[in-house]
Amino acid sequence: GIAELQSRALAGDTVEGYVHIEIDGVVHQQLVSLRPRVTADGTVIGVLAALHEIAAAANQQVIEEAPDQLTGIAGRATFLARVGSMLEASATGTAMFLLDIDNFKGVNDLYGARVGDAVLKTVATRLITSTRSRALLAAGSGGAPGQVHADLVTRLGADEFGVVLGRPASPADAEIFARRLLQVVRAPILAGDQRIRLTASVGYLITGPAQRGEDDVLRDLDVALQEAKLRGPNSSKIWEPALTSAMGRRLRMLDQLHRAVDEGEFVLHYQPILNLKDGRVVGAEALLRWNHPSDGLVPPAVFLPLLEESGLIVQVGCWVIRDVVRQMQVWQMLYGRAMVDWVSVNVSPRQFNDPAPLVAALNEINEGGFPLDRLKMELTESAFMRNPEMSRGVLSELRDLGIQIALDDFGTGYSALGALRQYAVDTIKIDCDFTARLDTIEGKELVLALLKIAQIYGADVVAEGVETALQRDTLREAGCGFGQGFLFAKPMDGRFFGAYALTHLVESAAPAQAEAGGC
Repeated sequence: GIAELQSRALAGDTVEGYVHIEIDGVVHQQLVSLRPRVTADGTVIGVLAALHEIAAAANQQVIEEAPDQLTGIAGRATFLARVGSMLEASATGTAMFLLDIDNFKGVNDLYGARVGDAVLKTVATRLITSTRSRALLAAGSGGAPGQVHADLVTRLGADEFGVVLGRPASPADAEIFARRLLQVVRAPILAGDQRIRLTASVGYLITGPAQRGEDDVLRDLDVALQEAKLRGPNSSKIWEPALTSAMGRRLRMLDQLHRAVDEGEFVLHYQPILNLKDGRVVGAEALLRWNHPSDGLVPPAVFLPLLEESGLIVQVGCWVIRDVVRQMQVWQMLYGRAMVDWVSVNVSPRQFNDPAPLVAALNEINEGGFPLDRLKMELTESAFMRNPEMSRGVLSELRDLGIQIALDDFGTGYSALGALRQYAVDTIKIDCDFTARLDTIEGKELVLALLKIAQIYGADVVAEGVETALQRDTLREAGCGFGQGFLFAKPMDGRFFGAYALTHLVESAAPAQAEAGGC
């Protein structure tokens, strides 16, 4: 802290730089100058210190800007000015970071803006205390000999913070610092009577020839941040030239996805879910497909991550639910009966953490008279566990509407059992990787254990990825109620699904009739 500055001044150096001082809970940015007090013979006998108001320090290249009103730290203009001064001084090797709080909108939606503001203040204070910006200043950074820069922490947007290190850093140093920033945000935050856990994403870079101006830095930081977000919560990524090319490809695809939404290029295919005891089709999973005008059906793995990253999945997800209901009504009209007991709809983490559009669509359907207990929402455990308190509220709202809840890919993560303990789940879906290993002793024992867990918590079980008769028979003998996979049928257009379900209804009824005739 200030002791280090003092020791440098006592050693004969004149130092200055930004410091952040907290007064009555508000963080103020000031400039501090320290110089040695020397006798006639050159002996240092003390230190002379001066604090300068920012507005009075313009002649010392300090930015005249009011601090961010909410957090009290510096804002965007200060960040850009520091970046500009570093680039003008040809200060290659400067590490810069862009931090974004994951799903901060969900915090505001669940707890309110007042709690959200308190969270931002806490994060800002933690970032300052975790850097050298509280007077732990470093020499160098591309300035004049002996000039000292503090690490700079700024608020760039609603839930975005920028950090510039005041000392040269290697990629390894920057990676360590990025992890530290993530840890700072992950620590529980007490806001009033709420205990909130957050995660963040961090993009960072080491300045070099590619960054010729402030716009280049912001662009590259944002590219790295978006790449970090693709990796999931609590991730970081350093910028490299290849990322910019990849971002260009993603932007072109994103433009095509917007067009796909506007032009109605998305379609739904339905994969049957069968009762393993009698072979009857009891349900279906609705699967999103993109019917590209020139490329045909695009694999989901290509476009679903970008839908999630961009937030388009929220809009598309509402369309999926409405179209599922439309298709079920068409089956009812064509065949005079409900062809399935339920249809499962996948709800992504982004949708689940921004639930208002989803709930609004379901309320609209409910008001139209459609029985919502014929819809089942499939969620992965990552969606459940990202924000447990919010999850409980959203699930309660869905259950009040009559929606069934399924836990998808059960057993693939570390918190699946925790999700079952905390939330009432109607169905668990055993991941296809476990089904594929049923021909081994270990695989069979693992599936038996999963079935036992489901029984304890009163949940139905659907085994995914059933591809062989042996797998089907093993699951049936083990007590698994339902199966889904290529053995029964691949996903198909809704026009063909009704006929398929009707055929299996007739086929499954035949053995029962024969058995009844023999009594």
